[in-house]
Amino acid sequence: MSVHGQVKVRTSAEQKAIRERERAEKLRLYVTEYETILNNRQSTDILNLLKQTENILSEHPDCFTLWNIRREILLKLDDDQQKEYLQKELQVTQACLKSNPKSYSCWFQRQWILIQLKQKFNLDLYQNELQLCKKYLGS
Repeated sequence: MSVHGQVKVRTSAEQKAIRERERAEKLRLYVTEYETILNNRQSTDILNLLKQTENILSEHPDCFTLWNIRREILLKLDDDQQKEYLQKELQVTQACLKSNPKSYSCWFQRQWILIQLKQKFNLDLYQNELQLCKKYLGS
């Protein structure tokens, strides 16, 4: 049978097995990275921890625990660093929203960042947020 002139190609058992192995490998890597992050949660190498959590969140932005770890790290920074990294965090969340615009965890993180920037540094970025929301609501 054809749909719109395209011949339907059935997947073989071999192709299905390859996809399953690839999926299992991705899951194994995710679990390994996740466990490494949890084990290093109290690490003093915060830049590495931020990078590790960002790597996972870019593909899985719904992992609330990793956002919590990022908030813990951001709150430990001095004011100058905190302002810089909070602004960078807006970019991280925006990238994560591109992979899943309906991620409640990511939107919550974004809201938290905006509150921190407003309360501690008197930065009002809400007009930018309205534009971003309009963009995602339109898609």
